[in-house]
Amino acid sequence: MPRNSMKNNKTWIALSSILAMLLLSPILSASAAASTGGALPLSHSSISGSPAISDPPLSPTPLYAISGDYSYQAAGAALRDQGYGTITVTYTGSLVKAYLIWTTLDDTLPGNPTLPATAADADGSINGHAITGVSQGTDVSPCWPSSNIFAYAADVTPYVTSGANSLTGFASGDSSGGDPWSDSYVSPAAEGATLIVVTTGATSNDIYLYTGTQTNFENPITSTFTYGAADATTATTTYIVGDGQFPGNYAVWNGVTIDSNAFPGSDPKASSATWSNGNLWDTKTYSVSVALGSTSATAQIGSGSGDCITWAGQVLSIPSIVPITGVPQFGLPATIIAPLLAVLLLALRPVLLRKSTPQM
Repeated sequence: MPRNSMKNNKTWIALSSILAMLLLSPILSASAAASTGGALPLSHSSISGSPAISDPPLSPTPLYAISGDYSYQAAGAALRDQGYGTITVTYTGSLVKAYLIWTTLDDTLPGNPTLPATAADADGSINGHAITGVSQGTDVSPCWPSSNIFAYAADVTPYVTSGANSLTGFASGDSSGGDPWSDSYVSPAAEGATLIVVTTGATSNDIYLYTGTQTNFENPITSTFTYGAADATTATTTYIVGDGQFPGNYAVWNGVTIDSNAFPGSDPKASSATWSNGNLWDTKTYSVSVALGSTSATAQIGSGSGDCITWAGQVLSIPSIVPITGVPQFGLPATIIAPLLAVLLLALRPVLLRKSTPQM
């Protein structure tokens, strides 16, 4: 082969490689982000230092975010003194992503205030499939003998089904199903779990899942969430709150109380035993107002009855056509776009080579 042709071939290969990388890198990186939760890995909200001192709000960075024609469903189940339960979520669109969020009361590992004394607190099963959650944070216990409460999240997309989803094997020192207020307290003690399912939908939304662990005592606790600019004034949000047992626990959205009895422990329990107070877990979804063009909102939870409650997560669905950073906005996934680009480059190769080859 003539030296000029060899040089041109090498130049073509180098140029096409660079072009492919430039075109594909944002797509592949976004696709990778979506496959691990849309924004960043599950371990993003690990907390250092003493949780009694830090007492952080929910992480301002979402565990998962997606933009496009999607919707979500969320439901929960009480797990206290059982370690098992059933979450029923019914959906009609194609499943895109599903996360399970749960909390467990336990003491801390000696010498490390961010780790539970029982490693199995992160373990459980959904529909017979073993899962291990990743820590989403810890805070002081909501007024039970254990020192702390720990939050976990697991991507359960391969295991969920539309309808009843069975939870088993979650950490529970007492699995009798008896009344938590009359039985002896045994640590660890799973409080409850919430299943969030994202599916294809009919309208464009930005959907976010925020997580953390924030325990309320006397004063309301606040978290602020950012999102793509709203192009309508009505959104949907879900509060995920543990340890509710009395009336008077309230939910606030942008300074307005939207429910004065939001967290009495209303999620269902599997046990047929009578409990003295609530079921210690709430998954509450509301239609809320947002300002047109707004990019953030503030939510609060609190108690008017002196109840100790823990905020473990928040889901937002904001009507918006503004893409979320890091989420693919192309009509085709990267797994299809990459081969199409390769075919295009091959088709253009003869033309480009002819133009770059010196004429004899």
